[in-house]
Amino acid sequence: MLRPTHNIKGLHLLRQRLSTPGPSLAPAQRAIVEQASASFARRFSGGTLKKPQRQPHHRGKGATRDLPGKHIPAMGENTDTLAQVDAPFPLTEVDKWVLSQTDEEFKCHDWDELCVILQNNDLHLLKRKPSDLRRYIKWTTETKAEYGNITNFLITHRLPKAWGKPPFTPASSIPFENPSDYRVLMNDWPYGFAPGISHIVVWTRTPIATDDTVGDMTHQSRKIVADFIKRFFVDRLGPGGEKKVIWFKNWVALQSVRTVDHVHVLVRDVEPQVLEEWSRELECHKA
Repeated sequence: MLRPTHNIKGLHLLRQRLSTPGPSLAPAQRAIVEQASASFARRFSGGTLKKPQRQPHHRGKGATRDLPGKHIPAMGENTDTLAQVDAPFPLTEVDKWVLSQTDEEFKCHDWDELCVILQNNDLHLLKRKPSDLRRYIKWTTETKAEYGNITNFLITHRLPKAWGKPPFTPASSIPFENPSDYRVLMNDWPYGFAPGISHIVVWTRTPIATDDTVGDMTHQSRKIVADFIKRFFVDRLGPGGEKKVIWFKNWVALQSVRTVDHVHVLVRDVEPQVLEEWSRELECHKA
């Protein structure tokens, strides 16, 4: 599995990092990353994101009109206006860059690019399509207004009823050891991926240990997660499965839900019936 590094130095160093894949890649994935690095770096100018072009102001439509008192920028809105966005979570520079584009201008993440991003632990570069990001801002605002926070929504509508409310009491102190302690779900708000790439989230009521710096996983917890990913996803796909699965866990600073630990799993060219099998509810999840 890909093992992200701790090399987090900002967009301006991206090209330099892309040229040096980490030593933790398996041989097959190392080749993918090395081939992808050059094409991915070409999407940036001098190693940094190109400055968005100023666009004419467009009147908001749909989700923008439906949220009185909250300014959600229309696609293509200029960067000066983006600074005024009243979002339910801090917008990163990448978010603002995305919101300055239209869906037609947005370039979806392909598989090779995702391998590079995860290898370099540049998780802040993962982007949703402009229209999806605008809808996500609106949904998050409305959900927090109705439920108080996203965790309450998840407990009510997504997580196993048998878990109850935090603080949870897991069956095992080791993450992903007991099936009753984790729930596999398709992500309601995936990033902007090329066709054929699916986004899965694995929620766990057993905490995943992180360090005290950027909130990234410890060496031991990373191994625990990697072993689970191989056992649950890769092995199910048979020979060559390791080329179809990559994963990551957001640093604490990037998490929109911090109360319940979760891991993101990206798979490519997986049949719908396999996705359904992975995400089915088990009897141990029911109250």
